[in-house]
Amino acid sequence: MSDEAATRWKSTTGPDQEVWLPRPGDVIAGRYQLEHSIGDGGMGAVVAARHLQLGEPLAVKFLHPRLAADAASVERFFREARAASRIKSEHVIRVHDVGMTEHGLPYIAMELLEGADLGQLVARGPLPIPLAVDCVLQASEALAEAHAAGIVHRDIKPSNLWLAQRRDGSALVKVLDFGISKLASVEGDAKLTETQAVFGSPAYMSPEQIRSAKRVDHRTDVWALGVVLYELLSAHVPFDADNVAGVLAAITADRPHPIHAFRPEVPPALEKLVLACLVKDPARRASLNDLASGLRPFATPSGLLSADRIDRADKPSVSLIPPAARPSVPAFAVTETVLDLAPTRRRRMWLFGSSIGGIVLLGLGALALRAWLASTGPVSTPLSRSATAEPSDAPSAEHSTFESPPPPPVTSATRVGIVPSATASAEPPPEPTPQPRPPRIRPVPSASQPVRPAPPTTAPPISEDRR
Repeated sequence: MSDEAATRWKSTTGPDQEVWLPRPGDVIAGRYQLEHSIGDGGMGAVVAARHLQLGEPLAVKFLHPRLAADAASVERFFREARAASRIKSEHVIRVHDVGMTEHGLPYIAMELLEGADLGQLVARGPLPIPLAVDCVLQASEALAEAHAAGIVHRDIKPSNLWLAQRRDGSALVKVLDFGISKLASVEGDAKLTETQAVFGSPAYMSPEQIRSAKRVDHRTDVWALGVVLYELLSAHVPFDADNVAGVLAAITADRPHPIHAFRPEVPPALEKLVLACLVKDPARRASLNDLASGLRPFATPSGLLSADRIDRADKPSVSLIPPAARPSVPAFAVTETVLDLAPTRRRRMWLFGSSIGGIVLLGLGALALRAWLASTGPVSTPLSRSATAEPSDAPSAEHSTFESPPPPPVTSATRVGIVPSATASAEPPPEPTPQPRPPRIRPVPSASQPVRPAPPTTAPPISEDRR
């Protein structure tokens, strides 16, 4: 380490810190080489360092040995570091690592920032209204995500809001010391001013935080944001007194000083919004959504983006930790199943429908055929005759529903139904050759063949012997 760095290290540390704080050039955890001090106080110290393997600059924060001896303080130190690492907003300082040194000092390795905190800027005078509004909106965006994760900062003040620059030159606000102010409530630490020397100040505490720092919620951060915005616009705090007790009494009982008394050009609507954040009753105090919506008319396009994100993230009851993944069927498997089973189901339904339709058609056809046969009855078949043919039996009436053709004229030799005598030829007449059934056409008798009524069909034929 150079002499300049060593001199700067000693100039920022007191005698007590020189005893417990690691020296410049020391290597922490085998990978963080300390370079120079950034700041220190009653709670600990922050030192600039460099990662030996990556060559990346970073900051290392150490907890004071007085607090490191308390197991509850150490646990809260690490728990808040883990909570800050869960917030993925660009407006929250990134935490890289936590651990213990060889001498038992808890440390947090975090992002090293370039720029200045808002406390240093406001010490020079009030900020331009658009810049002050954008800084509060960006800090509110970080707090909205923290509140959604159930984390309350409890130490919002200008010195904990770091103003840096993006690569495009736009302003970027980072919230520091996330949740470290919880260590201010360590039992046995009665020096409020010493505890708040680095991590907070009574001027930014809400009335409920003054009564009980352990029983506050996200609304105490809204109060602190109102105090910060008041100070950025006017370079004054809303409650002032000669001592800490007077400040605490003014916060709990007095009305804030009007902003226009310090800066007349502040719009009345903006001043009214600040006062809405400083309502002593937390139930009637403005929310982060109210603050973001009220600041829109005074914000730049970058600030409007933060306001939009606040509207989506300001849900304190919702955790940022994703729920456990449920087992599910991959999308490609579902697609293959649908493509494989859909045609089979359609084919089965088509075959089932076709079978039912065929059965119905067959039944209707059978019914139609039966009705047709009942209406028409059996069809008679006329016998063909030749001029020399022997007489043949007439068709029976039980097989025909049409009028039978007129019988041929009866002669002495033949008669329908008469058995031939003994003098007749013993050779029976040849049986007629069966002919194919002609169409059902009623024969029309010729003029030479007289039409005679058909013989009665009910009486049996009379044989010659019975006579």
